Amino acid sequence: MARIAARSRQRRLSQHGQALLIMLVILVIGFGTLFYNFVRSSSSTIDRDKITSAALAQARDALIGLAAGKNYSGVERPGYLPCPDRTNDGSTESSCSSLANRIGLLPWKTLGLPDLRDGYGERLWYVVSTNFKKNPLSGILNSDTLGDFSVSGTTTANNVIAIIFAPGAPVGTQNRDATVSALCPTTGTTIARNLCAANYLEGGNENGDTAFTTGMPTDTFNDKLLLITNDNLFPAVEMRVAREARSALLDFYSANSFFPFANSYTDGTYRCTNNQYSGRIPVSFRNVCKANPLDPDWKGVNWPNWFWANDWNLVLFYAVSPKCADNSNNNCGASGSFLTVNGIPAPNNNIQALIMTPGRGYAGQTRPCATASDCVEDAENTNGDNVFVKPVLSPTNNDHLVIVSP
Repeated sequence: MARIAARSRQRRLSQHGQALLIMLVILVIGFGTLFYNFVRSSSSTIDRDKITSAALAQARDALIGLAAGKNYSGVERPGYLPCPDRTNDGSTESSCSSLANRIGLLPWKTLGLPDLRDGYGERLWYVVSTNFKKNPLSGILNSDTLGDFSVSGTTTANNVIAIIFAPGAPVGTQNRDATVSALCPTTGTTIARNLCAANYLEGGNENGDTAFTTGMPTDTFNDKLLLITNDNLFPAVEMRVAREARSALLDFYSANSFFPFANSYTDGTYRCTNNQYSGRIPVSFRNVCKANPLDPDWKGVNWPNWFWANDWNLVLFYAVSPKCADNSNNNCGASGSFLTVNGIPAPNNNIQALIMTPGRGYAGQTRPCATASDCVEDAENTNGDNVFVKPVLSPTNNDHLVIVSP
């Protein structure tokens, strides 16, 4: 009997062990399936995010390129941006005067882009500040001009110029039907649902005002925003402006064999100031700076109209060598020194004239600039002598150097 009972216990233990093994296998398979689904879901999210990030970056670069290039539709105003697309045809609208119609779809055709989509297959949205929109033109536009928008949440910013949105998948009650029209909260008009920002953006981003929100994805919010700030836009725009100014100054030198004196920051006529070798580009010039302010004379040299209309002469820093600013000795033949610019390849001590672009103002700097140090950060570049240094970009220095000649 004892032997039979032992066998019975061994059989039960064996069966129990097999049951535990089966349960363990089931648990392993279950956890493996959960882990696989989790990894697959995470991988899918990462892939979508990569597509979205690439599309946003491509859109931002195209907008900056347009602002810094020879602008479209025959209008020249460096720094301005297109109105959005409000009909879903990929093209900019002819005007965008109100806040509600300055938010719309990214005009990808106007920008020369492919039909960009985010990771969920949705077209990008876009909003532009008042003074930066193409039409109707508004106010002065140069690197001291501020954007309208503020951004709160996980990313915070003020004076934002433009924003590009990836809307993601619909959330809440969003309905993107292209065949049905309904009242759009953004515009207050009845339009197709796929043209209404409220069916794509949320968290206040859809309101058509100047305040926007960033945040982590939730069941009720999944917008991704890419901001265009002064620091993003104006380095390229300022270089375009500096190249135009360089061209005009070289035309003047070619016609007259000398460069003009600068305009002193203390001279409110904005004309050239006698024996002033650094400061602003003068708005008018005549020999020994005796021009009638009502009769600007650049001796036949044509400056772009937008340069003076947008006060770029108050923004750019200009310096000329004493040898090259005296009209009594042509071709830089006067007595005195050339400019020296440290930090550039040799020869660096034969510079006839230069321009610096100042970027946005830092705390403590007055704009428009009242002194050289309001525009330019390096002390060596503001001390009034003939020695300069090539600016090095840093959190406290955003100047760029353009050599006019040679």
